[in-house]
Amino acid sequence: MSKSKVLTVVVAVAAILAVAGFTLLPKEVTIYNGSGQTSVFRVGPGKDANGGQIYSISTATADATFDEDGKILSVRFDALEVLSPNDAEHEGAPVFSGWPGQAGYLTAPGSTDETAGKEVAAWQTKLERGDEAYGMNVSEQYAAYEEFFKGKTVAEVEQWFARNTSDKNGRPLKAESTDPGEQAKYSQLSDAEKQALADVTSGASISLKDAHGDFIGALKKAYENRQKVKFDI
Repeated sequence: MSKSKVLTVVVAVAAILAVAGFTLLPKEVTIYNGSGQTSVFRVGPGKDANGGQIYSISTATADATFDEDGKILSVRFDALEVLSPNDAEHEGAPVFSGWPGQAGYLTAPGSTDETAGKEVAAWQTKLERGDEAYGMNVSEQYAAYEEFFKGKTVAEVEQWFARNTSDKNGRPLKAESTDPGEQAKYSQLSDAEKQALADVTSGASISLKDAHGDFIGALKKAYENRQKVKFDI
């Protein structure tokens, strides 16, 4: 959350209290804001029409605001996925054909300074591309996690992730899973944990940490990089 947005909220609350007849003495408010990112390499998605392997690099980002106890006040997730140039299935997805002066990957032509510059300039994150272009209602899934993590510390988020997601793919556990390992892990949850998990999976099912992106790591780095922000109201 930007400093200007935080200040806007604080001023609005102060104005409401003033109209109601309350007198506010000057008070200093302290919060913390940080950003973090992680990058992962993936063999995939799939292969091209000629059997050539497609590769991708995904950078997950987290911009988060914390209170003085380290509890998350807000968090915003996003990701940039860059594919090898032989991908033809994901129209409009960011691609990188290689460094200028090097041979192109498989059947792709080699890059020049101009073509490499144009490719990189056209890169968009998943949120920038939008749900219609990227698919999977990714903005809604990010939002579900962002809301669920509010009020938790990063350590509590990590503990929840370790207990409530699949060891295979980092996705939230589901009651209907047929995987023996996931069934065993789900059976160890309390009724309250199962209900909370059902609430999460009603809005999000994408992985929080796998070859598509490490959002847990990005959130942890955001906390490690946090800086103090003070307001006088």
